[in-house]
Amino acid sequence: MAEDRMDRFERNLDRYAEESKQRMTHLEHFLANFSRDVARNAAESNQRMTHLERFLASFSKDVARNAADANERMDRTDKQIAQLSHEIRFLLAAIQGHTSQTTPPAHQE
Repeated sequence: MAEDRMDRFERNLDRYAEESKQRMTHLEHFLANFSRDVARNAAESNQRMTHLERFLASFSKDVARNAADANERMDRTDKQIAQLSHEIRFLLAAIQGHTSQTTPPAHQE
């Protein structure tokens, strides 16, 4: 009877050892797959970050160029407005001078 108990005990130990070995193998496969997934995700994230950094650098250059173009257009517009204001004042002075004469120069006798 003691031998039967000992045999059962040894069989149980062998079975537990085999189950433990299988669990460890399963866990090792799981960890290997997980490590590959983490490495792949990290590489993909790095690629996305690199792409995003390039996009942002290009976008920043475009914004700066557009701002410079807008500033140039505003400067040209300011100069044109100043020139037109000068011409309007000149024409206004000419009209006021012409209308203030008793006999306009074109109708002199």
